[in-house]
Amino acid sequence: MTAKTKDGKEVFNQQKIYTPQSAAKGRGDKMVYGPHRKSGMLRDTTLQPGQTKAETFEINFPYEDSDKDDKKIRNVTAKQLEVVVRLWHLPAGGELAKLEVDKGKFLFHESTRSVTVE
Repeated sequence: MTAKTKDGKEVFNQQKIYTPQSAAKGRGDKMVYGPHRKSGMLRDTTLQPGQTKAETFEINFPYEDSDKDDKKIRNVTAKQLEVVVRLWHLPAGGELAKLEVDKGKFLFHESTRSVTVE
């Protein structure tokens, strides 16, 4: 998920990874093998077909602090952000940024919304 200002400056970027965790590693979010080869799982945090999941992200709008009449004032410098959410499938795991589209990673869903603060 990313959030950018109108001029294209990225102010937020965060990933959530849903993957089974094998007993061999059991820590972190790295897969040793693809999900089709998992056995003896500690837990399964994958998204199942048709399953919905709600996530919460806290995005701080860019701001500047200033002093006026011996009082601190916070001015929001960008009152509108474009938020893009992408849901990727990585059949064999790996790092999202290093994989090639439609070979190592597949885009399932993309949604873009404009968020405004008053």
